[in-house]
Amino acid sequence: MQVKINQLGVLFCALFFLSIEPLAGQSKPLLASPEVENPKSVLFIGNSFFYYNNGVHKPVLGMVKANESLGKGHRFRNITINSSSLEWHDVESYVTNEKIGSFSITSSNKYKRYDPEKYELAVLMDCSQCPIHEDRKDLFNFYVDKHSKTLRNNGVEPSLLMTWAYKDVPEMIDGLSSAYVSAGNRNEVMVFPAGLAFKLAQDEVPDIDLYTPDKRHPSKAGTYLMAAVIYSSIYNVTPIGNSYDYGLGQETQTRLQEIAWAALNSYLGRE
Repeated sequence: MQVKINQLGVLFCALFFLSIEPLAGQSKPLLASPEVENPKSVLFIGNSFFYYNNGVHKPVLGMVKANESLGKGHRFRNITINSSSLEWHDVESYVTNEKIGSFSITSSNKYKRYDPEKYELAVLMDCSQCPIHEDRKDLFNFYVDKHSKTLRNNGVEPSLLMTWAYKDVPEMIDGLSSAYVSAGNRNEVMVFPAGLAFKLAQDEVPDIDLYTPDKRHPSKAGTYLMAAVIYSSIYNVTPIGNSYDYGLGQETQTRLQEIAWAALNSYLGRE
């Protein structure tokens, strides 16, 4: 699928590439997009960073549905444990348990059954310090390797979500980006650079607060920025101009779309 860039996106990205240094702390990623094109079934595996604000899968799915060229029939699943590391997740059970996603009860109280979900892509994330903490970083690498193998053995493509630095510890992003890209390259999976987008947003649009008061978890704007990065990374399309309304106001959403696209292009070395 070719990257679709409108004129506003071209201008914005050109200005960013001329005005910012390469985003720090990262190695060059091997993969520029997932191998599966336009995945219809995506599984998100992680912790509270994924489930804050009613789940990041919701705005990602909203953006997908707003893009008619991607078609219909997308189903996303969020499986999260608060404060969890990758070590806590029994990933094999998530992709082999046919009961997961087998029914829903609608707002009108109608019971609907579904065929078992056959995930095409899984997005993994670890706890906020696990990739860089002395007592956890080896386990981060072990479980990225383990879960990537498990997913592939079950016909699911793995990918990683690079998390962000704490608001008051911005230098965290250097270690996080290096750890995620290294793990991604070793396992030949794409890493979605949400953490680098947070860094760029703090530098370029500091009036948009991406954090809750704890300075760790994403605000609604932070969840939207993460979603825009995931959407663009998975489907290889610009988020700029996407009409899905997340309730932040058009101006804020447009600014975050531009940040997400600029960060992704800088990360991938696309100019």
